Amino acid sequence: MAPDDLTPIPSLGATIARYLSGEMSAPVALARLLVACGDAAAVRDAVERASPPAEASRPDGSGAQHERLRALRALLPEIGAGCARIGQVLREELERPSTPACPDHVIARTRRLFDRFVAESEEASVALYSLGSPALLAAASEELVRTLQQWGVARPGRAVLDVGCGIGRVAARLAPLVGCVWGIDISPGMIAAARRRCAGLPNVQFAVCDGVDLSMRGDGSVDVVLAVDSFPYVVEVGEASVASYFREAHRVLRDGGDFVLVNFSYRGDVAADRADVLRLARAAGFDVLVSGCAPFALWDGVAFHLARRLSP
Repeated sequence: MAPDDLTPIPSLGATIARYLSGEMSAPVALARLLVACGDAAAVRDAVERASPPAEASRPDGSGAQHERLRALRALLPEIGAGCARIGQVLREELERPSTPACPDHVIARTRRLFDRFVAESEEASVALYSLGSPALLAAASEELVRTLQQWGVARPGRAVLDVGCGIGRVAARLAPLVGCVWGIDISPGMIAAARRRCAGLPNVQFAVCDGVDLSMRGDGSVDVVLAVDSFPYVVEVGEASVASYFREAHRVLRDGGDFVLVNFSYRGDVAADRADVLRLARAAGFDVLVSGCAPFALWDGVAFHLARRLSP
């Protein structure tokens, strides 16, 4: 659901330096640069002008940081017009004064935002680091699904609830591996795109939700609740909503079912996220199997894997 990390970014130069030091992938670096300035031309200019620190330079232009800079420049043509416009809107969102809002208003604003994003670029609307490229988004989605397989989450016969499913990019890749996938999203535009893109998959269904709860599913009706880059928007609604979603995930899951979150919040504090997820998990009846790891090469998503405790 979420385009990318909305944590404020200090400068283009600082982000490029962090990329050159190996802190993030090239697609994530370009996404962060787009959000930092909201101007694709300025990003291209900053990357073309960048150079590794003197101590990392070699006379022949070789070395790890030179190679990383070449890789970053090679991706510049992938930045699509729709992706650039989304970056500009996200920059504006960062600059918007933070004012208290009731949960209904936060949900309505988020719905409008993502309806707008999906109209600009379906790929970038769910992952700004895709730069609007179907190939980059597909590679990142495959990486995510491989992780779910390694954790034993994606396996035959299982029923998956994909919360904040966006354009159905994860549902489409899970469909051949599981029993069925139900995708929900607060954005009608996202759901329309998901239904079109997954029209040939008989075990995948999508529905617009209200962003309040998981009332569309009955007690113990699913094996997996998956929230990929969507939970930060629940966090934005407020603490009561976050706790409610944990309880709802527990309610709809069968005993031993899996609750997977990729990105709990966008505050940029993994330690705080780990502490909050542990507290919420214990209160709702989950065991924490994976706490805030970063298993992806293409994306800087932080993953949590919880399991519903077995009933006595």
